[in-house]
Amino acid sequence: MGALIKGKKFGRRFDSAGKVTCSWGKEVPTAAVTIALPSARPNYEDFPEVEIAELTALGVKAQSGGTEIAVGDRSLYNQAFVVIAPRFRLTVEQLSEERRDDALRESAVALTTWLTS
Repeated sequence: MGALIKGKKFGRRFDSAGKVTCSWGKEVPTAAVTIALPSARPNYEDFPEVEIAELTALGVKAQSGGTEIAVGDRSLYNQAFVVIAPRFRLTVEQLSEERRDDALRESAVALTTWLTS
């Protein structure tokens, strides 16, 4: 699991149940924006649709969701906000130790508004 989290190696390893720890450092958060054709295979097709007034006014659909990776008392959140427009599919993803739902939504709205203007 340590190699999956930003290439960080395990700081320590315990083999007994409930004692797994890893070090993912302070290089988290990371963010990614992907713009693809609307026909591209979606990464997050099972995420629920959300209604955002600014996006509805532009005639596009949006989905939002995420997963939590928990190890001991630490959590790492992988969140995504997807905009599906007639000419493109926009995905804004965030990997962070904190949930950042509002930041993802605001970024996706701003990028979609810019792309459609």
